[in-house]
Amino acid sequence: MTRQTRFFLVAMALLAAAGAALALPRDAREVRLAVPLEAVPTVLGPWRPAEGPPEDLLPADPRAAESLLRGYTNGAVTSWVAVGFYPKQTEDRRPATGSLVFPGSGWTDLSEKAVLIPLGGPSSGTLPANLVLVRRGERRVAILYWYQLQGRSIASDHLYRAALLWSRVVRRRADGALIRVATPVPAEGSSATVVAEQAEFLRAFLPELWRSLPR
Repeated sequence: MTRQTRFFLVAMALLAAAGAALALPRDAREVRLAVPLEAVPTVLGPWRPAEGPPEDLLPADPRAAESLLRGYTNGAVTSWVAVGFYPKQTEDRRPATGSLVFPGSGWTDLSEKAVLIPLGGPSSGTLPANLVLVRRGERRVAILYWYQLQGRSIASDHLYRAALLWSRVVRRRADGALIRVATPVPAEGSSATVVAEQAEFLRAFLPELWRSLPR
């Protein structure tokens, strides 16, 4: 299936869901976290607490009802994580992804691509995400981001909007989360090596995060 075909199908799904939403007067209900985000441990196996993410790199989203901003370190590797939870998304209560993922303040976007993060184990599968590489001066940082919609991980912005509309119509739910993970890229390192390090962090972090997010 070509990219144009996928885009067309997603657009048709958006139109169909939007039409159904207009036909149904019921509003989505507000869904709260199962467990507060702050309950996520600051120690995750070999990962220990570190200074939180730089504000110009992973800014907090004022639209999010609940947020988690943390730093973790495992030897020479540091991972910063930002989670924003939206209990009932509307046009002005959805993640402003562009300004949250692509930092300003002198940062330059080098590349963006879709990736699959192996979570380990035969039944764990992979996590779809987007990898953004940014640079400021000689400093490079790899940022992973994806959406979490009621137990489902979604990388595509268009697919997320379509799935959100569908959930609003069928389940009367519009809750979701935006998750960002940033890791510095060493001067002699590659983005592939950093993604492998991020995967190691996510294997420790995600089981704790899943306890908080509603399914």
